[in-house]
Amino acid sequence: MLVRGKLLGGIVGMILCDLMGLPLGGLVGFILGSTLGHFFIDLPLKAHNSQDGHDRDFQRRQGEFVYHVFRLCAKMAKSDGRVNQSEVALMERIMRQQFRLSDKGRDQAIRIWKMAKDSNEPFEHYARAFYRDFSRDRYQVMNMMDLLFAVAASDGSLHPREEELLLKAAGIFHVSRMQFERIKGRYYSPPPGKQQRWSVLDPYYAILGANPQETMEEVKKKFRNLAMQWHPDKLTAKGASPEAVRHAKEKFQQINEAYTRIVEARK
Repeated sequence: MLVRGKLLGGIVGMILCDLMGLPLGGLVGFILGSTLGHFFIDLPLKAHNSQDGHDRDFQRRQGEFVYHVFRLCAKMAKSDGRVNQSEVALMERIMRQQFRLSDKGRDQAIRIWKMAKDSNEPFEHYARAFYRDFSRDRYQVMNMMDLLFAVAASDGSLHPREEELLLKAAGIFHVSRMQFERIKGRYYSPPPGKQQRWSVLDPYYAILGANPQETMEEVKKKFRNLAMQWHPDKLTAKGASPEAVRHAKEKFQQINEAYTRIVEARK
């Protein structure tokens, strides 16, 4: 709570009224001065500090989004086995035009990109981390989906591995079929008669590493293997960290949800 204006105004008012010889001048002056100090010093200062805090929060949030963008886009670019010049050029444009990064910010973004590109962590790990941080900011979630499509389409084609990651992202981000198709339509225009039919179940098959052509028994086998791998109790028994166990719980829940949706659709 700001009291500087009240205190300074009160002291000045007390001195002036006392010098003027007013009855109870010190007390009256302090009250009047503190009131004026509050309105003319404390309140403007509070508004200024509040705005500064809002600006800092916005900049911090924007920095977090950029961090996730370069990690996920690096994984997308590397998914087909190599990073080509068109993908690098796209990220340069994003740095300069969309995020307007300074030279220092650009250097940091490049370091993040290289670390993610060379990391053994899977794409899904980075996607879930982003969604944990931005699940309540739907605009940024859709913005991220759009950027991932842009990276995948930057070389003019859609590699099967890129499409697999896009479907996984759609599942993790809870992107609907309509939203997915709307974004995809901005980047890809298949020849007439060769349009790929997108199913609402595709993200769930992607989570299980399965596809609609497989039998239910094959899908179930993949589900069981993943469920065993990511069961939180198994990691707890191995002495995994609380963060690793929390991550496993989220993954385990997604695996179960994906399998349940597929089973319900195939009944």
